[in-house]
Amino acid sequence: MENDTLIVIGDRIDLTIDGKRFYKARIDDITRQGFLLISSPIYRQAQLRLRIFDEVYIVYYRISGRYIVLARVVDILEKNDIYYPVLEVLTDPEKDQRREYYRLPVNSIDTALYEYTDGAELTLALREDTEASEEENRLADARAKDISVAGIGLITTKWECKQDERYMLKLFFDGFKGNSPPFMVCARVVRSVLTSESGIYEVGMQMFGLTKNKTSFLSRYILSEQQKRIVQQRLVEGD
Repeated sequence: MENDTLIVIGDRIDLTIDGKRFYKARIDDITRQGFLLISSPIYRQAQLRLRIFDEVYIVYYRISGRYIVLARVVDILEKNDIYYPVLEVLTDPEKDQRREYYRLPVNSIDTALYEYTDGAELTLALREDTEASEEENRLADARAKDISVAGIGLITTKWECKQDERYMLKLFFDGFKGNSPPFMVCARVVRSVLTSESGIYEVGMQMFGLTKNKTSFLSRYILSEQQKRIVQQRLVEGD
């Protein structure tokens, strides 16, 4: 099992039996035998009462995606009228998507495209301090349709991006942590398709030259949105 996919103490997880209802829990401890001590699984204030030998799926997230493992209840601990299931993991983590990085569908990230010149990634911090409307090399506006830690899918109007072209992108994360300031990334076109006669292009780009801070920000954004959507799904489904 790869280190970056190991379940660790403090992980926020979801438990499901049938793949339809997900119960929130947390990894409180890991025993010497490798068993997982988890908090009482909750779904809309109701506990999931597990019994020894019950099998459940554990769903958790990493930068590289959403993972699932099968586990079996081996013990039940109780303290102050709160019960803590102890789980034995039965399978290796299975990635929920085949992509190297989880790609999150989005519709709230506005994007501006700029000319790219060699070494541009070295001056991105300076460009972020300027107003987009004042930059002469702004080429077009676009809207992100999906994003991962390594790539982004864009929808542009009347601006054709050709394969292997390089751009600088300014991303606006509206509504995330109090409207986070936009930042610049470098990206290369890996796919460009004209989807209608009105001149709408769907463009797939691969980012490069990302700093650790920007990679960390993207991973936090994606994880936050994933968890938010799971909560919304629970509220819609109801009991």
